[in-house]
Amino acid sequence: MYKIVQMLPALGWGGAQVFCIQLSNELAKNPDYDVTLVSLYDHTSNHMPVDRIDKKVKFITLGKKNGLDIDIYKKVYALLKKLQPDVVHTHLHAGYYVMWAYLRMKNNFAKVHTFHSLVTKDAPWHGRQMNKYFFRKAVMHPVSISDEVLKGAIKEYGKNTKTLIYNGSDTAKATNKLQEVTNAITALKKNANTKVLISVGRIYDVKNHRLIIEAMKVLAAEGANVIALIVGGHLPQDQALYDELIKDKPACVHFLGKANNVGDYLLNADAFLMPSLYEGLPISLLEAMSVGLVPICTPVGGLLDIIKPGTGYLSKDLSTESYVAAIKKFLNLEPTELQSLKQNIKTVFQNEYSMESCAKKYDALYHSL
Repeated sequence: MYKIVQMLPALGWGGAQVFCIQLSNELAKNPDYDVTLVSLYDHTSNHMPVDRIDKKVKFITLGKKNGLDIDIYKKVYALLKKLQPDVVHTHLHAGYYVMWAYLRMKNNFAKVHTFHSLVTKDAPWHGRQMNKYFFRKAVMHPVSISDEVLKGAIKEYGKNTKTLIYNGSDTAKATNKLQEVTNAITALKKNANTKVLISVGRIYDVKNHRLIIEAMKVLAAEGANVIALIVGGHLPQDQALYDELIKDKPACVHFLGKANNVGDYLLNADAFLMPSLYEGLPISLLEAMSVGLVPICTPVGGLLDIIKPGTGYLSKDLSTESYVAAIKKFLNLEPTELQSLKQNIKTVFQNEYSMESCAKKYDALYHSL
């Protein structure tokens, strides 16, 4: 059996975590592969449900404590020594918790680390210093998820960071709650012609939900027949931001909270809003594209790599005026133009951003190292 370990800090509600689960599930389809998904922290009710993990994937937690925890280095080493993997693929800041094990283990196996965001956001300063050593010595093989992330990786780490594999995603699917969600959203619409814009993701400053609020105020004042749905929860430290957004939102903006059946909401929407301050290559956007939603995004990070003519709209900058203009381009589409655009978006997703395609590229990389 070809043994693959995917390792991340925890299965929190984020794009990188969704990616790890979907990549593990896709790799486990190969009957000759033994796939293990490792969470450094124990799994809690605040994390994504484990039923998203395919039964063929082993799920292990290591009980990391908050803050400095020397024991986690020993636990990672003991686990890898026991599993004797052919590949260890780390994500987020799990990358520097494996380094002590890598130095001690003499057996040769592929060691891959994926940058899920701009590299200055992917790891703190001390983590980036360790990365520099391990990348320079070719101990770990870094992977960037978009052209913009790659540019930052080369600037930060040098010529040893040239591998680019675009993120992939499963196609968003309906659940048995689809009709319930459809009814709820229909009740929020002004009439059958109301356009539904949706944003999916945790509410915190980087996601810039404030721009959605301000843009929708302008559209509401102009009488636009449109509503915006914001699907996502928030952490305690972001309660003040959430309260501020709720207090200031116009009636056409609806905060729906965290949902485990995101596909049902995407299938009831027309366009996908992503007004972020920075991004890597977001899984939520790829899921939206998988069902033909039209992306309306700010021109930051990996969004510049995905959103081209024929795949959605980028605002010129981060201003309200510019973002409103991007939304209006979508709202002013003729029905035939919209249908053609949606079909093209689904085709681009299938050809370039499906998880099947992404997993094949990672599989080829594993075997090349």
